[in-house]
This record gives sequence, structure tokens and C-alpha cells, in this order.
Amino acid sequence: MKKFKWLAVLAAIALAFAGCSDSSDDETSSALSDFSKAAVGDIVLSDGTFVKPENFTADMTAAAVIVRAKNGETPALGVGIKHKQLAWCTKDANAYEVNITGLQEDNCTDGSDGWSILKEALKTAGKDDDTADSSKYPAWNFCNTYGTVNSLTGSLATGWYLPAVEELKTIYESKDTIDASLERAGGSQFGTDWYWSCCQYSSDIAVACNLHFANGNVESNSKYHCYNSVCSVRAFN
Repeated sequence: MKKFKWLAVLAAIALAFAGCSDSSDDETSSALSDFSKAAVGDIVLSDGTFVKPENFTADMTAAAVIVRAKNGETPALGVGIKHKQLAWCTKDANAYEVNITGLQEDNCTDGSDGWSILKEALKTAGKDDDTADSSKYPAWNFCNTYGTVNSLTGSLATGWYLPAVEELKTIYESKDTIDASLERAGGSQFGTDWYWSCCQYSSDIAVACNLHFANGNVESNSKYHCYNSVCSVRAFN
């Protein structure tokens, strides 16, 4: 009888160790949904989970790549896998020559409220709010509608925005890792292109800031310039 009791104990211990081992394997090879554990380069899937880039397979659908890990109260940040060359706004847009003080370089570190700040600036300047005309704000519209246009659902359908210069700088700092994951996910890569930010150039209200991914320099172009690329970002909590 004692022999059978000892066998039962040993079997229970073996199962416990096996369970621990399986949990560890899941942590590295399975899709996770706790974004406090997400690292730069991890690929966010269309179901709201994420995987390490080496575990991304052809049967998965990518939505974004993590470009900033969670740090304290600052959430993880992800970039959409599709980018496009577009104008910041057109010459006939009312925001073309409006002083958007809340989006000037020194005040512009987080683009998540950029659209509402732009709309408020139109109101302050006594201009009609023409932002409903998406053709006048191509870059902004691309970002604001990124989730729905790309058939993302649930929480991934909303929350996308045009990044601030500081957020683009964060991407540039890990560009090689991020581009490798974007390539693996079948997405656009930053390469050496110029990317629009939501920030307005402080000394010329008809000019907006961009980041040159060849060297990380902050540069500027007229808002109607249509050869800069646009990426959309969102927070992942």
C-alpha cells in the first residue's frame, strides 16, 4: 500500500513540473493579450493578441507592430502595418493657414488628441470646421479611419491617430527592429522615408513637421506636400 502511495506522490510531482514547463512554452510561443509584457517588435494580431516576430506565421493576420513597450503609466504603442504617401492637408483646408498652438513643436509630444486640438484651433480662429471633408485632410483621415478601413474589429477599430514628432523619434530609435517585424508581417517599412507628424512648424503656420528616417532629423514641408509618408499609431493597454 505504501508503495502505491509513493507512486501517486511521484506522479503528482511529475505532472506539476510538466505544467510549469508547458506554461513557460506558452509564454514564448503562444499569442498573448497582456500588453504589459509586449516588447518592441512584437506583432499585434487582428484578434487583439500579440506574438513574437519569430512566431508569426502565414495564417495569422497582423494589425500592428509594437514600437514602444509599456513603461509605468505610459502604455505600449503600436504602429499600423500599412503606410501611405499623403498630404497633411490641402491648400483649401481651413487648417492650412491656422495657428494651431497646441500642436506646435514644443507643445507636441503626444498625438492622441491632435485631431481635437486642430478642430478647436479652427473654432478659436473663427474658421468653419471643415474636417468632415476627408479629402481636405488626407493624412489625418488615413489615421483616424485606419481601423475601419482595414477591417479591424473590436477595440482595434478605433484609437488610431497621426503621431507626434516625439512618437516618430521613438520609432526611429528602434527602426531596424520595427522594420524587420513589419517586413515579416507583410507591411510597409519606414526605410529612409520622410513621415508626417501631427505637429505644426512654429515659425510658419502653413508648414508641418516630419521626421526623416534616414537620419532621424526633424524637418518640415508645406502642409499640402503629398510626398511624405503617413503611419498610424495607437496605444495598447
